[in-house]
Amino acid sequence: MFAFLLGLSWLVLTPVCIWRLFGREQSRLARVTGVLTLAALEATTLTVGWMEQPPPDLPGTAPVAAAPAPAASPRSPACATRTPAPESVRLSQRRHQGVRGLTIYWTASPQQCETATVTFQRAGRRVRIWLDEGAAGGGDVQGRESRTLPVRVSEGRAALDLALMPPLRPGQRYVAVDGRTGHHIPERRSAG
Repeated sequence: MFAFLLGLSWLVLTPVCIWRLFGREQSRLARVTGVLTLAALEATTLTVGWMEQPPPDLPGTAPVAAAPAPAASPRSPACATRTPAPESVRLSQRRHQGVRGLTIYWTASPQQCETATVTFQRAGRRVRIWLDEGAAGGGDVQGRESRTLPVRVSEGRAALDLALMPPLRPGQRYVAVDGRTGHHIPERRSAG
């Protein structure tokens, strides 16, 4: 609600401030109040944007689990909890329907788990991604969504498919970002 009111304030106050700044026969006080109003709007917008950023994850901590983790499978009896770094993503995109899913790739470990929890957060054209293997899992906290999904391993690379419902809007260029480091995750164009 606050973000809506802030946007409405921008829409109403900006033309008034511009008129006070550049209008004919405006007093010095009117010009100063116009500048101060625009500065206050900008400072409020930056503060709100900064406050909506999730806190950086500390090393060795994992988000709180929303549901019990699935039991380890026979394929990976000694599946260790780890937080792999996503190395690339592939967008599943259909024309005029937007991005319907992501395939996330990372280097597989020798004792790769059969499932991984992917936590993601949509923020404009950025999709922030956190990966956890093993018993660690993420809860739906601060606008983040978490899902535990099966992992495929092929030629030393692990991958999982994340379906996005609702899909991301068409006509936008989306960027995947590692949630822990804030680094851009390169997009993989070819299949596999």
